[in-house]
Amino acid sequence: MARLTYMKKYPDHSPAADILNDAPRHDLLDLPVSPGFSSYPPRVELQAMLRRIEENMPWRNQRPNEAARRLAEKIPVEFNL
Repeated sequence: MARLTYMKKYPDHSPAADILNDAPRHDLLDLPVSPGFSSYPPRVELQAMLRRIEENMPWRNQRPNEAARRLAEKIPVEFNL
């Protein structure tokens, strides 16, 4: 069996990009400081999420080629968890 290898062609090195490596890091980004910032995404209550799914399912099932798309994503092997 022949094995095909695909190599990505990257552009040639640009000397103009060297300025990014030589610049001090604090000059690249000027980010605000906010000690009270929380990076966690907001949590959605389970019942609210289930309601949203219930509202959207009829609309999603009516989209063109939705049945074919879902069939293509199906796993062809039966298994038990």
